[in-house]
This record gives sequence, structure tokens and C-alpha cells, in this order.
Amino acid sequence: MGKLIHDNTHWPLALTIAQEKLTFEQHMASLEAWNSWFDKNEPFHVIRFYTDKASLEQDSGVGKATLEWMSKGADIKFRTLVKSMMIIVPPDQYPRMKNMDVTAVFGIPGGIFPTLDEAYNWLEGSVKSTDLSDLKPDWKQMIKQTLKLS
Repeated sequence: MGKLIHDNTHWPLALTIAQEKLTFEQHMASLEAWNSWFDKNEPFHVIRFYTDKASLEQDSGVGKATLEWMSKGADIKFRTLVKSMMIIVPPDQYPRMKNMDVTAVFGIPGGIFPTLDEAYNWLEGSVKSTDLSDLKPDWKQMIKQTLKLS
């Protein structure tokens, strides 16, 4: 069984950290974590961090459950509350995933990146600076520290 962390200690920047293959139940718990972020009714950024190839694999039924969750209003909440979503994948998995389009799938600014630093560079270059003004001044270092602890 994999490990999944949802962290909002750096709010309005939320993190998900996945390690190894997640079970269907863990995925459903993840959707509930997203619901709790949506319940805040505040705009936020998300960094999703996948630590290994197995963490990118989906258990049977995950796709269908996610589509159902999205159709029950999560899709609207994504577009209205999530300012950006960066997905960090292992560097060896990046070539096969780099053409996946976060904006096309979720309707929000985002991307898939092989490193956290590349995601940071994209965020600072692609999102209006006013959209980052609500982040804590040392948010980059705090995120790196959180990833080391997980």
C-alpha cells in the first residue's frame, strides 16, 4: 500500500505527496481532502508531488470515481478556486508524461514538471504576480522542507 499526504500548512498553497501505488480507498480519501480544501472557499495553488513510478499508477475504478466526483461539482470548484496546479513527476517518468495538459483536463493553469525548481520557474513566469502575493515570503523553502520531512 502506498503513502499519500495532503498538506495545507502553507495555505493558500496545498501539497499532495504520493509514494508507491495508492489503493482505491486512498484515492477516495484524497478526493475528500480536496473537498475540504474546496470547503474553505478560498483561491489556492496546488503542487502534486509523485515520488516514484508506482505512485503514478491508478488502482481499478479510480478514473470512474474521479469523473463522477468531478461531475458532482468538483470541476466547477477546480475552475473557480484553484489558481494553478503543478504536477511533479519523477525525472525518468517525465518524457512519457510531459505532453499531458493540465489546463485541458482541469481548466486551470498548470503543468507537469520533472523537478520542483522547474515548477517554481513556471509558476513565477506564468501566473500573475498578484496571484502569488498571498503566499508566504519563504514559501519555496518551506515546501522543500516539507518534502524532505515526508
